[in-house]
Amino acid sequence: MKKILIIKHGSFGDVILSLYPIFSIKHNFKKSNITILTESKYKDIFKCIPFINNIKIDNRAGFFSIIQNIKLILWFKNQRFDWVFDLQTSRRTNIYFFIFSKLYKFYWNGIAKKSSHPHLSLNRTHLHTIDRHKQQLNVLGIKRFIDPDWSLFISKNKALNIRKPYVVVVPGGSRHRLSKRWKIENFIEIIKFFSKLELLTVLVGGSDEISIMEEADEKSLKILNLIGKTTFLDLATLSQEAKIILGNDTGPMHFLVASSRKKTKNIVLFGNASDPKLCAPRGKNVVILQKENINEITTGEIKNLIN
Repeated sequence: MKKILIIKHGSFGDVILSLYPIFSIKHNFKKSNITILTESKYKDIFKCIPFINNIKIDNRAGFFSIIQNIKLILWFKNQRFDWVFDLQTSRRTNIYFFIFSKLYKFYWNGIAKKSSHPHLSLNRTHLHTIDRHKQQLNVLGIKRFIDPDWSLFISKNKALNIRKPYVVVVPGGSRHRLSKRWKIENFIEIIKFFSKLELLTVLVGGSDEISIMEEADEKSLKILNLIGKTTFLDLATLSQEAKIILGNDTGPMHFLVASSRKKTKNIVLFGNASDPKLCAPRGKNVVILQKENINEITTGEIKNLIN
C-alpha cells in the first residue's frame, strides 16, 4: 500500500477546486493511505472524505516558528511517504521539498524543478486551476480525472430545513479586496426582485461579514440572514434545493456552485480583481458576469438572467 501525502493549505475556494485532483489521485492509487497537509480551518472539509486516512495541520502562521518547523520535519521523516502531491505549488512548499528531499527518497509531483515529476509547463499559469491540476497529474500519467462526490459534504443540520422556494445570495467577499464586491444596494434591489417573485433569499457569508447587510430592512424583505451562522457543510446542504445561487467570486460561492444540482442557476459576479478564466467556480449550470469594474454590472442584467 502506497503512503501518499497531499499538500493543500488554502484558500477556501482553492481547497474546493483541489478536491477534483484529490479524488482523482485516490482513483488512480486505489490501494493507498492518504494524508492531507492543510490549515486547521479546512479540516472539517477533508474529514468528510472517507478515503482520507489522516489530516496533518500546518497553519501558515507557524511558518516562521523554528520549533513548529522542526516538528514538521521530524513528522515527515517518520512518515516515510512514497508519494507527495503538492497542490499548493507555492514558494513555501518548494522549500518543503528542498528540506524533505534530504531525508529520504520519495516521488514528488509539484513545481519543484528537481523533483521526480515536476510540472513545469510554460502555460500552467494561464490555465484554470482545475485544468492546471489535470495537467499536473498528467505528468505522471494520470489521465482519468474524477469529479468529487459532493453528497459527502451535505450536513444533517435540521435548522437548514428551509421553506421553499428559496435562493442563496453571497453578498460579501474578501475584506482585503473590496473591488471583488458588488455594491450592497445592488444586492438589496435584487433581493426585492426575488421577494416579488415569492422567493425567500438566504444570505450566507463569513463571520467578518455580518455587518454588510445592515442597510437591508429584513422585515420588509423575504430574507433569512445566515451570514456568520453556517459551516462549510451547511453551504453544500443549502445548495441542494436552491433555485438560484448569486454572489461575488468568493470561497463560499465555489462550494455552493460545485455542490449544487443541475436545476440550480448559478450566477457569479467578477470585476477585474481576478480572472474567471483562471479561477471561476465550476459547476453544472454556471453563468459568469464580468465587467472591468464589478459595479458596472447592472441589476437589469441579473434580472434578465432570472426571468
